[in-house]
Amino acid sequence: MIRFNLSNAYNYYNLSNPYNPYNPYNPYNQPMTSNSNQTVFATLTSSYVAVKLASGLAANTANLLFTGATNGSVITDILFRSTETSTARNLDFFIGSTATAENNLVQVSIPANSGNNGSTALASLAALAPAVFDLDLAGNRVITIESGVPLYVVNKTALTADIYVRLKTRGF
Repeated sequence: MIRFNLSNAYNYYNLSNPYNPYNPYNPYNQPMTSNSNQTVFATLTSSYVAVKLASGLAANTANLLFTGATNGSVITDILFRSTETSTARNLDFFIGSTATAENNLVQVSIPANSGNNGSTALASLAALAPAVFDLDLAGNRVITIESGVPLYVVNKTALTADIYVRLKTRGF
């Protein structure tokens, strides 16, 4: 014997009930005010923030990459293009203050010429350090940045060529 649950189909088409979750006029169907995966995962804006770490930048210089939007943000990836021709460069990422060692999220090594010469691939944080990403409800890898919280990059040695850092972000 096969049983069908028609209650969901009935609820979907029974829009006369104002509290039906499928009814677009349901007073409880309000815009999300939280970025918690326990409620809903929907972003309102997306942006591609680019920062140049210029040649000659002194070692251990903190550069602000991003600050979380009013209702929080997620970073879906950070991409790196290096014009350094011979030496890989290490970069630290801090969420919050750079003065606190515990805020250091990860250190990654950016290959020389990554994304710059047509043969070395663009470097990606998702590929270099996948463990720092969480999974949202849709299975996307994200780093959640709460409202007003800064994300910094710190070069570990003096730069002899430019490194370009591009963040792929979404805000709530």
